[in-house]
Amino acid sequence: MKKKYVIAASLLAVMGMSATCSSKSTTTKSTVKSSKVTHKKKATKKLPKPDYATAEDAEAALNAGKVLEGKTVRFRVNDLRPKSAFGYNLETGQHLNFVSPHNPKVKVGNVVIVKVKEVTSTLGSFVIKYSNLHKVPLNSLSKSEKEKLSGKTNTENKSNADNNSSSQQSSSQQTTAQSSSSTVQNSNTAKQQSKPKSQGEINKELGHDPKGAPLLPGQDHAAGANVNGDPDPWVQGQIDWAIREGYMNPDGSDTEKGKQLKQQVSDDDSSDDSSYDTNDDDSNYDTDY
Repeated sequence: MKKKYVIAASLLAVMGMSATCSSKSTTTKSTVKSSKVTHKKKATKKLPKPDYATAEDAEAALNAGKVLEGKTVRFRVNDLRPKSAFGYNLETGQHLNFVSPHNPKVKVGNVVIVKVKEVTSTLGSFVIKYSNLHKVPLNSLSKSEKEKLSGKTNTENKSNADNNSSSQQSSSQQTTAQSSSSTVQNSNTAKQQSKPKSQGEINKELGHDPKGAPLLPGQDHAAGANVNGDPDPWVQGQIDWAIREGYMNPDGSDTEKGKQLKQQVSDDDSSDDSSYDTNDDDSNYDTDY
């Protein structure tokens, strides 16, 4: 009888140990499983989908007058200015400034997603207050998305290359223009040196006006002419009258009417001379006393 009690007590002890081990095993498995689930949830946490995938898209929308408050924007941080007038300023795009009074703890080159709270336009730039900043792992982006997000840098490099090319081309064109100008100037100088002097230049060197008329004493022009040898206003008025009345041709030569007038004046002058008595005959002079 005593032996039966001993056997029963042994069985109870073994069953208790088995139950305890089973309970510990179940608890350990449950803890491991719970840890795996938690890690899996953290690893699969999704980033918010951006309403605007690049800074350029957001800026184009703002320029078109669209409202971005409440929208999400993904962009690359092109510059970080912690001491700007608006606080921590994340510069991106052409004129976008995402600002916050709190340190966003990002670096230049990081890609982030933010939720727009307020947009104001100041001095040609957009100042954007935001919330819910999320860093975007670069390995989660496709190649095309990376290229779009780094488009500003690519554009700047292309612009710099274009500027250098334009500068070199402009310098080359300027050198060519200077060389061409120098050649033309030398050619003109050579032509001037080889070109014979005009009669007007020769006349001026001889102390006459360009038409060859002698200058008045102490004057720079001839009688009835100006310094260029052209008729002065009074003489020109007489010439205009003679042409208008048909006595002179426009080239200065006499018309038939002018020739007749000159002949008539000449004949009148001759007639006046012949009527003047120059007879020294003193036959009628009475010398008788």
